[in-house]
Amino acid sequence: MNEETVVDNAAHQEKRRILVVDDEPGIVNAVRRELSTPPFGRHRYEVETFNNPLEALERARVQEFEAVLSDYRMPEMNGLEFLRALAKIQPDCARIVLSGQTDLESLIRMINETHIYRFIPKPWSSYFLKSSLAQAIDLRQANVENRRLAKLLREHGIDLPLGTLNEVDQVLVVDDDVNVANAVARCLTRRSALDDVFREVREETHGRMPELDPARISVQISNSPAHALKAADDVTYSCVIADYRMPGMDGAQFLANFSEKQPDCACIMLSGAANMESVVIALDLAHLHAFITKPWTDFELRAAVAQALTRRRLMLENRILAQMCKARDIAAID
Repeated sequence: MNEETVVDNAAHQEKRRILVVDDEPGIVNAVRRELSTPPFGRHRYEVETFNNPLEALERARVQEFEAVLSDYRMPEMNGLEFLRALAKIQPDCARIVLSGQTDLESLIRMINETHIYRFIPKPWSSYFLKSSLAQAIDLRQANVENRRLAKLLREHGIDLPLGTLNEVDQVLVVDDDVNVANAVARCLTRRSALDDVFREVREETHGRMPELDPARISVQISNSPAHALKAADDVTYSCVIADYRMPGMDGAQFLANFSEKQPDCACIMLSGAANMESVVIALDLAHLHAFITKPWTDFELRAAVAQALTRRRLMLENRILAQMCKARDIAAID
């Protein structure tokens, strides 16, 4: 393929709509320039920028975006409030935070409450910005398309065959303190008398939440990251929960290595010692689902695991149904 053909193909690529929100005009202009400057990668972008998050939300009510790049500190509303509101309007929009003034507590809340795909510190690397955006869009497209095809198959009266997915989810807890690992295991396999109370309070503000069924999970523990990585060669896990400060390998690197072996496994960090850098690394390399601070509340931990398992199972169901749909040659039917 010659250079002229490459340029011609690039010109005919469908442009991906990107929303950029930052109260500093210089930042949104810089991001627009970055996304309009070669090398482009596999996507071309149509960028809309806003200095006011409220105006960005109004635009999102009438225009679909595939990804959003948002600052955290903004005068009208902060990044957490903005992304939480945007998720209600466009739940499929991939969320990336681009900020230089975010504290650890705020970052953890954005991970847990809005499930940001990535955090990019300012000043940013052009390569990291573009590669993060491309990966977020690819994941979003795959999930949206799989959901569409799965819905199509169900409309034809075809559902997932029984036994396709394991009825019991394997959960791995990795902490060099065996007492802590055992406490996590007990939390996930035993119901508390306060569960119903906490659930009702949480649902009043967040809507209906997934519930953890102790009968459908099996918990294994390990006090060695290296041993846990070896176990991943033999057992398929639905969720891995890891401490940050461990001998030989910190939790961020462990989750990154584990995610390479089992990319569909939901990753949760449980720690009282992690810093901003370690959480960002875990988010970037392992697509961190949640961060739970030690000491934890049992309800908080169970709710995070329940949500992680529910999202993973739905993703796998949709992927399998999409493959079935394509195999039956009904993928193009609307």
